[in-house]
Amino acid sequence: MPPKTAVRTGAALALTALAAVACAAQEPENVPRVTGALGTRPTITVPDQPAPEGARTTVLRDGTGPEVKKGQVAVTDVEMRSWEGGKGLVSSWGLTQPRTVRFDGGRAARSWEQALVGRRGGSRVLVVTPAASALGPQERAEGGEGVAAAGHTIAVFDLIGGYDLDQRVPVTDGGTPGAGAAGEGLPVVDLPDGAPPRVVDWGAGRPRRLHVRTVSEGRGPVVQDGDVAVVNYFGWQWGKARPFRCTYGVSGPSGMVVGRRAALPGMYEALKGVRVGSRLQIAVPADYSPGFTATPGGLAQPAHAAVLYTVDVLDRQDR
Repeated sequence: MPPKTAVRTGAALALTALAAVACAAQEPENVPRVTGALGTRPTITVPDQPAPEGARTTVLRDGTGPEVKKGQVAVTDVEMRSWEGGKGLVSSWGLTQPRTVRFDGGRAARSWEQALVGRRGGSRVLVVTPAASALGPQERAEGGEGVAAAGHTIAVFDLIGGYDLDQRVPVTDGGTPGAGAAGEGLPVVDLPDGAPPRVVDWGAGRPRRLHVRTVSEGRGPVVQDGDVAVVNYFGWQWGKARPFRCTYGVSGPSGMVVGRRAALPGMYEALKGVRVGSRLQIAVPADYSPGFTATPGGLAQPAHAAVLYTVDVLDRQDR
């Protein structure tokens, strides 16, 4: 007769095996397969199964960066394709331009908000969404009707982080608007808390070469060539009071790939090597990059005109 301990051990192993089979049987088979490292364009393989009836979220990787909160914006890379036929629909990777998604209860798709709010930067999240709720009003207004018509959609988000609409870097002593600028004949920009930036003095004249002034130096990690820099920025055509671009408190921070012709003229040179937490003032001469005034991702500046930027560098991520 076998010892009682051996009988108990055999029974426990049998129960464990049965439990494993039961769990495996409960695992849904209609989950898309996602391969590729975080920070690289993911490959999505659609299973030969019907799509789920409702929205489904799968966290593929948990990050440790800035958490996305209700009312903020998320800066994220996204790869989206249809379930039926695996057709490519949206790719921030193809445009070299991460997306800014605003979570204010009415702009983004509800499934996106449920999947991303509460997540941290550095997370990779898979979202399967039925056609009826694939897009929010913001996405539809941006020409996303074709996405909604595609049936179920599969989206993989590489989340960079969550940020306030008007988020700015803390300015250290000596980073006041006119410090070191007026005496050098450079423009003086005032950025009062809670109010839009404005040019107080345009200085000695239009720039003849690219000039980057560090208004306040940050202490964060260094932005490297090819990284994504998260920035809030203001852009003026030289001498004009009304800006051609403002993200502070309007669209919120943008993600910008630090690469030639991925970032705007002058931005690439200014951002490469700067520390997160810095505030920059960038004067770009007219035709600094002849023939290049718009990125594939839709960032643009006036053609044949000198421009002035004020930039707050809020974050960075490998890409």
